[in-house]
Amino acid sequence: MERSELKERVDRLSDITQQITAQQLKELKYLLKEAEKLGDVYMIGKLNMMLSLCWFDLGNRDSILPHAVKAVDIFEKLNDRKMLAFSRNLLGLAYRAQDSYERAIENYNLALDALRGLKKPYGIRKDVICNNIAESLCLMGEYRKSIRILKESLAELYSKRPEDHMNAVIYAMNLSDAYEGLKQYDKALEILDNCRSDLEQMEREVLLWGYYARRCCVLYRNGKLKEAEHYADLTIQSVNSGYDSYEFHRDFEKIALQEILAGDFRRAQCFADILTAYAEANKHTIDQIFSKRVQVSIHDARGEDARALALYRELNSLYKKRIQEQHEMQYESQKSAAVASQEIRKLLQRVRKSEERAERDPLTGLMNRSALVKITNRFIQTAEEKGKHIGSIFLDIDYFKEYNDTYGHAAGDEAIKFVASACHSVETATVKFFRYGGDEFFGIILNHKDEEIESIALKIAETLRSSGFRHEKNPNEQRLTVSIGIVNIDMKNSNYTILELSKHADQALYYAKEHGKNTVFAYHALKNGDHEFRRVLGC
Repeated sequence: MERSELKERVDRLSDITQQITAQQLKELKYLLKEAEKLGDVYMIGKLNMMLSLCWFDLGNRDSILPHAVKAVDIFEKLNDRKMLAFSRNLLGLAYRAQDSYERAIENYNLALDALRGLKKPYGIRKDVICNNIAESLCLMGEYRKSIRILKESLAELYSKRPEDHMNAVIYAMNLSDAYEGLKQYDKALEILDNCRSDLEQMEREVLLWGYYARRCCVLYRNGKLKEAEHYADLTIQSVNSGYDSYEFHRDFEKIALQEILAGDFRRAQCFADILTAYAEANKHTIDQIFSKRVQVSIHDARGEDARALALYRELNSLYKKRIQEQHEMQYESQKSAAVASQEIRKLLQRVRKSEERAERDPLTGLMNRSALVKITNRFIQTAEEKGKHIGSIFLDIDYFKEYNDTYGHAAGDEAIKFVASACHSVETATVKFFRYGGDEFFGIILNHKDEEIESIALKIAETLRSSGFRHEKNPNEQRLTVSIGIVNIDMKNSNYTILELSKHADQALYYAKEHGKNTVFAYHALKNGDHEFRRVLGC
């Protein structure tokens, strides 16, 4: 391909103003290869700039940045300020798409620097860049700064280019967003009302339903439910028209969360479905986060704890993945990393609360067998790595069948709850108890001496003996008592599993049952590979 042909074809594609087609994108990639073959540095820069803009319009966040970086690098070297201003603005858009707002603002300001003194910049104006700065400031919570800049940009636009209806609507929607951030909802609605005439002059449908979404957000926050629902329905209908929606996903999430608060799960689910479908098609982590946040809020509000917990875990993984992506690609700024970390901390608190609900036995409040496996494995791993002791306690209620037969199952539940409270009273960070099933309880103990574990078992037994719980079928003074088996293993030279640990504690419990109940026996491994059971003194 000759340079003249390359320039002609690039110039023709430079006029792309409608939705990008797959064929146009394919041609741009082909022309870039041809420019590289020819060694036409200017055209390589321009085609990278055009590809970055196309990927921005298509919502492909990951592909915007590398092309924008190349364009900036080339036009800096060529000292072409006209093209550099456009490329810097694109690089700012790329960082904003990655939620790296400080880096975005840095590049927007460099774009403004490149514009100074230029009479005919390439397709970019000061008010457009200032709007982009204001949008990033708003996303960072700097609402007043954002409002000041947007008012100046709108004034300049109406003064110099009153026919530019598209940018007038964009600036107005961003200004509305900033006022919403300040909770000045009436002012936000006034701004949107004022730009209706510009909206009616436009042919770009994507901004029409972006306007619907923005108006819907403010109406919900302003308590105007019926009108908000109308615009929510318009937004849902418009999105299904096939235009790319990623620029408005933050508004979609806001709308869905407001609908959840209002108990309108049907509409909230519609927005969740839109975000989920986009995330599945796009595969970008940010889009998946939007989708998961709405989904988890719906299930949480409905009290569907198990599903919400699973989604919390997926969301937690996505936040971690996002932070790792930022480190790997060097996109993150100090503020965005801090915001992400804060979100994770809040999320982990919610995850822990949900885990507690899902892993607690409803009758006793102790952790259940699901939690038993997780925590015991963690304790065993810690004991192995650090060469510590790992111990366990197995106990059950003596003559419990007879207790139920005598007093009834409701009384039996009360007895189980009281035993659970005795177990709970000795819990610490390294002593955890679980309801194993029926009237059986299991405890796991990390890094305690033999006598310390024996003391814990004796305390539980004595608490129950002195409780006053009558059990006339129990020959041990006709009181509620328990039998207990314990074991304590030095993991420095051992490799015990949870099954082996519970087995030995269970053997000691069985031995206690066989020797009169109402007692504590400990399992001791002998050097010759055998074992013995010893009654714990004081029981």
